[in-house]
Amino acid sequence: MNKTTKNQKAHLFYALFQKIPIAMRITLLLLFVLTFQLQAEHIYSQDAKISLDMRNSTIEKVLQTIEEKSDYYFLYNNRLINVDRKVSVRVRNAAISAVLEKLFKSENVDYEVKGSQIILSPKEMHNQITAVAEAIQQQKKAITGTIVDAAGVPVIGANVIETGTTNGTVTDIDGKFSLSVGNNATIHISYIGYLEQSIATDGQSTFNITLLEDTKALDELVVVGYGSARKGDLTGSISSVQGADLINRSTQQLSTAMQGQVAGVQVTRNNGGPGASATIRIRGVTTLSNNDPLVIVDGVPSSLNDVVASDVETMTVLKDAASAAIYGSRAAAGVILITTKRAKDRQFSFDYNYEYAIDRPTARPTNGDVIDWMNIQNEVKWNDGASDPYSQYSQETIASWLDNHASDPYRYPNTDWVNLLLKKSTSHEQHVLSVSGGTEKLRTKSTFNYQKGDGYYENRSYERIAGRVNNDYLVSDWLRTNIDLDFSKSNSINPAEINPMYWGYLAAPYYAPFLEDGRYADSKDGANGLAGLQKGGTNRNNYYKFGGKAQIDITPMEGLTLSAIYSPRFAFTKGKKFSRAVPVYYQNGGMTYMQYHRTTYLQEARNDNNSQTYQFYGNYQNIWGDHSLNAMAGYEGFLYRWENQGASRTNYLLDSYPYLNIGPEDYQYNTGEAGHNAYESVFGRLMYSYKSKYMIQGNVRSDGSSRFSKENRWGTFYSMSAGWVMSEESWFKNNLVDYLKLRGSIGQLGNERIGSEFPYQAAITFGNSNMYDKSSQSVTALQNAAQVYYAFRNITWETTTTYGAGVDLALLNNRMRFTGDYYYKKTTDMLLTLGFPSYAGFSAPSQNAGDMYTKGWDLELGWSDTVGDLWYSVSANLSDYRSKMGYLGDRRTINGNLIYEEGSYYNEWYMYKSDGLFITDADLLDEEGKKYPTLTANDKAGNIKYVDIVENGVINSDDKVRLGNSMPEYLYGGNASLGWKNFDLNLSFQGVGHQRVLFNSAWIQPLKEQWGAVPSLLMGNYWSQHNTEEQNRLAKYPRLTYTNTTNTYAGSDYWLFNGAYFRMKNITLGYTLPQELLSRISIKDLRLYLSINDLPAISNFPKGWDPEVGASSEFISTSFVLGVNVKF
Repeated sequence: MNKTTKNQKAHLFYALFQKIPIAMRITLLLLFVLTFQLQAEHIYSQDAKISLDMRNSTIEKVLQTIEEKSDYYFLYNNRLINVDRKVSVRVRNAAISAVLEKLFKSENVDYEVKGSQIILSPKEMHNQITAVAEAIQQQKKAITGTIVDAAGVPVIGANVIETGTTNGTVTDIDGKFSLSVGNNATIHISYIGYLEQSIATDGQSTFNITLLEDTKALDELVVVGYGSARKGDLTGSISSVQGADLINRSTQQLSTAMQGQVAGVQVTRNNGGPGASATIRIRGVTTLSNNDPLVIVDGVPSSLNDVVASDVETMTVLKDAASAAIYGSRAAAGVILITTKRAKDRQFSFDYNYEYAIDRPTARPTNGDVIDWMNIQNEVKWNDGASDPYSQYSQETIASWLDNHASDPYRYPNTDWVNLLLKKSTSHEQHVLSVSGGTEKLRTKSTFNYQKGDGYYENRSYERIAGRVNNDYLVSDWLRTNIDLDFSKSNSINPAEINPMYWGYLAAPYYAPFLEDGRYADSKDGANGLAGLQKGGTNRNNYYKFGGKAQIDITPMEGLTLSAIYSPRFAFTKGKKFSRAVPVYYQNGGMTYMQYHRTTYLQEARNDNNSQTYQFYGNYQNIWGDHSLNAMAGYEGFLYRWENQGASRTNYLLDSYPYLNIGPEDYQYNTGEAGHNAYESVFGRLMYSYKSKYMIQGNVRSDGSSRFSKENRWGTFYSMSAGWVMSEESWFKNNLVDYLKLRGSIGQLGNERIGSEFPYQAAITFGNSNMYDKSSQSVTALQNAAQVYYAFRNITWETTTTYGAGVDLALLNNRMRFTGDYYYKKTTDMLLTLGFPSYAGFSAPSQNAGDMYTKGWDLELGWSDTVGDLWYSVSANLSDYRSKMGYLGDRRTINGNLIYEEGSYYNEWYMYKSDGLFITDADLLDEEGKKYPTLTANDKAGNIKYVDIVENGVINSDDKVRLGNSMPEYLYGGNASLGWKNFDLNLSFQGVGHQRVLFNSAWIQPLKEQWGAVPSLLMGNYWSQHNTEEQNRLAKYPRLTYTNTTNTYAGSDYWLFNGAYFRMKNITLGYTLPQELLSRISIKDLRLYLSINDLPAISNFPKGWDPEVGASSEFISTSFVLGVNVKF
């Protein structure tokens, strides 16, 4: 690049400037300065060859196509060059110079090639440029910079223009640019799909710029089922998440990274163990069977667990019928489309990312010590009829115990079983290696991922190795292919039998884990969880997955693409559970076995499954004048097979060799099962837009499933939707609103994942019966078979009809974005088990008989802006739904404390109503002196007082009532990102606004199994005969008892509380090292970052308990992550 000098006189510039006609001065001047300030890093030839076949296309479209097929970028002013003129070009291996000559043969246009830039200008301007440019160059300064997106990925081809001029350049494959500008100039950065920025250059010569996504970019292509569509043409409810937002969560499973990211998507965890996944629900519950969404990865059915976050380019959620109906019978629960990363044209990169994290529980409950335990033992005995409040342990024993423990801990234990079995912290790490590169013809991106995490106790770990290779090959202008491969291997290790999370909080401090000689103590008749954990063996499971996709795209004419896809997938599971007998010892020298480890046995499993997907479809897209058309039609087939095998042997004499042939043959057992299912489909979609203002879309799909009989095998599902961009109307005048679009849809979705694989067929069960043989006078085991299940042949699809309305809004120069949706869904023909005569001798069959209704709404709000070197973006989402039951064949189903029946919520609480506690014995009598109805005959002061709903003087199941929705309500989440120079900060949060949660008895129940520990939560918070009446009125929990737990732990609204919570999901602070430092060591980019994931939740849950963890599940972890990302 030419260097500017500061000793030139300004009057020379003005003298030359006066020679140019005034109307063209500024444009001429600044446009041709660019000619002299750009310097190519490589040698480019204007005689490079190119092939084109374009009919009735604009000059602008032709130039864009040349840019895509070559290394060149065009610079021009569309006020001086007519690029709307339509031409037809058909050349094969022609020089670009020849193409340009042909394009502008009859036009007053000249061009000049400088490096990778081709500058177009009117011919009369060309001869006047040199002298002017030289003078201007002397008044310039050189600036350089790098432009990336919010994920840190270089933006290739971004326009960098000096404001008020045509002086500009574009970024290279590394997102870098260099330009000479005026001393106090402002540069303007723009790129399709991103918000534009203006940055002052005074006092600065190096710039690191981050572009934020422009949600109003109507020409941006969005992935939809079996193709893509212009964002502005969409009329359905679709939300997208960028891969970078998922990577920031630093989780081992993609499902958990989705939490709080998308409105209307509920992600539920109940386990924080290594490798644990989450349950996903899109817009609530729509069936009594399978509510899992359909997952599509790069166009074919797959699983979220088959993809790691580092592979994801975008994740798109299809939430309504207008967007999901193209998937027909599998889409009733919503669809998740995942697009994996691919290599970009002529972008070579070698990236490495490493993370190491320390994990600590977000919440960790504690138990009382041995003194608390003995006092509670006495309390329970006294409440249950003992005459002496110290009947079990005397005051002297309690008072002297800790002193005796100090001198003889084996006979006077005070064991902290929680700390013995469970670690206070653990760790996980992740390595990601990505190699990307290629030419115009062939591009390859390979990603390899390694994850390892340890649990909070011994013999607990998870390890995964995954890889993905995506290949793109441009055979010719009309033929391209993709060949993708992916694989993963994961290993999961668990203790063979015991759950340390349960045993750690079960065991009482009164019992010792070891004898004085170091042997394992019996603790409580063999209930030594530590012995079982350390010596009881392991349960190891290895999972192997391998898949691929071959795709051919043919473009016989402009706008039409024909695609053929074949995708096989294979999965294998190898399980080995080796459980050892573990001896434990009494103080008197006797021996027994740990309760769950009384014998040594081996179980092995070999499970495998495979699937094949084949698709043929065509996409046609065309824009002419004010019209836009997108049409698609296709065929899909899918076949799935599975087989499970198991073998085991017990009573091993040797416990060091976990092989089946070592075990005794007299104690061997085998199992096996297999199955398959398949479907075939034809489908189509039509999208039309007029003036990007009026849109209409239709989808139809007909599915045939092997799950149903031939008479009911096929089902057809459809959707219709429309959109109106009100802001494009001529009468719409609003300086505040930049974009306003209204949407509406109606459609049907199906569910074929119901019951067994062949629910329309009766089933025969095989077994063995002992038969007496009279001739031999012996009993012989003979195999037999009998029909156990009856079936209705006319079973068919569950169908969900969905109505939706939505609005998309952009305000304040597109800095503020809002999306709102309301929906109503009705599911019919749900499979139910209705009444069936017992004398038939069969289990009741399933029938299409049930209805369910779900209604809800989603809201998303975002704001993005830049202020000088500072850029920031904030987004939030809020959603809610209610699922209610319709006709259910006049039957009610009660599952514990939950019910669903006609008119109820799905899984509504169904329990007793309470009226506090009986504080004194007088409260057991009503105003007339009669005994108040009680749940049991043993109810006393301190027990829960239940309401006699039917007023018959008895408390029983007839008094149970529905107590409201049990599902989470008002789900919300959000993200905030900001950057300043080389620093970046990302925040994300998630929570539940309201949920009726049932207090888990395990949180406070003392002496479980009649010997267990005492939760610390209980201490000082229960009704007691030692308390005053006033103290008992403030007690949180009822009297302690073991003989009347029916009263205490019966399901009732006494134990319901609002389980709302707020959690900061992620805080990440990053710093990118200056380019000046990195260039010396041949590194393109190096970013260091610190993250904190899953901070402790703010909630009403009792101390020590996280809102997302079960009573015996592994802790949810707060992770402190140190990471580095290097790009070579």
